[in-house]
Amino acid sequence: MKPMTKPIRSAEQKAQEEAIRRQHAVTPLRGPPVGVLDQDGFAAILGILAKFKAARENQGLTVSEVATRMGIEAPALVAMETGKMLNPTLATLCRWAEALGRKLDVDLRAD
Repeated sequence: MKPMTKPIRSAEQKAQEEAIRRQHAVTPLRGPPVGVLDQDGFAAILGILAKFKAARENQGLTVSEVATRMGIEAPALVAMETGKMLNPTLATLCRWAEALGRKLDVDLRAD
């Protein structure tokens, strides 16, 4: 059960708490969560998803047609094309490319 009143702290205790808050603001205990993309990585993923969508539209294919070729449900493909699902596997991207009559080329390079 939640207490009805705040605990009474002395001026010294309040000063200690404030010092701890300032220290954590400068050097937080936690870093960014593991697996979080930076802005460049996020932009790169959105860029490749946009290329897939553009290729589909240029060929005059519907989402349903491409999803059927990939062996997935159309809403799953829509989620990828709109960026709502940002972590497709390489296997999914390869199937998507094949469904569009293309090949996926993945490269690792230095910045």
